[in-house]
Amino acid sequence: MEELLLNSVPASKTVLLDGWVMRLNNNYTYRANCVCPIRYAKEVKIDDRIKICEKLFADNKLPSVFKVTPALQEGFDDILLSHDYHNVKTVQVMYRKLEYEKSNSCAGLSCMHRPDREWLNASVRLSGINLPELITVHCQNLKNIAIESIFVKVTVNGKIIGCGYGTVERGYVGIYDLHVDNDYRCRGIGSAICKAVFSYGMTQNAKSAYLIVHSKNENAISLYSHMGFAALYEYNFYCRDWSNYKIID
Repeated sequence: MEELLLNSVPASKTVLLDGWVMRLNNNYTYRANCVCPIRYAKEVKIDDRIKICEKLFADNKLPSVFKVTPALQEGFDDILLSHDYHNVKTVQVMYRKLEYEKSNSCAGLSCMHRPDREWLNASVRLSGINLPELITVHCQNLKNIAIESIFVKVTVNGKIIGCGYGTVERGYVGIYDLHVDNDYRCRGIGSAICKAVFSYGMTQNAKSAYLIVHSKNENAISLYSHMGFAALYEYNFYCRDWSNYKIID
């Protein structure tokens, strides 16, 4: 699952360190600017590894951020706390089995395999991204997705009022960056986009669906729970307060 998450959200730059994946993305989002110790062993000199990561991030004018999945990196959070890091964000991974279900009736819904300019512009607007440099990074990240993917939008009177994308790999379909215009929420648009992604996943032989959501986003967690998703595990991002650089998330 951790590999699926990395493949579905590309970063601008990636550096490998013996099973540790260092992702750098011009300070846009924690998930694309962090160290992911995919292969973690307690016997390794962790302090030396941390210093190597810190130097790389500092050289690239980024704060060093570590992604900790307690189920995989037992005790790593305690080590980071001892180095003056603290938890800045917790993300929940949710999961459900896929099965045939009737799609929502949603006028204006359409899908494409690559994001066009209209879809990207809507994703930027609905995500609330304002800085030109971050808009460029956001759009390029989405265009860099290499695995099977589907981009869904819902249009009303020529304007996209909801969008999201899904990726398919190794029997799983993931739902990402689901956004609905505030004026059109609670109308089934979000669930219609999800079901469109489910449908595409099943055509690609996916048997299960997953998504990620901020642990404090109670409205989204409630929606996904209603759709049959259940919590699978959590991961945390650790950073230092006194870094000269900041992540915009």
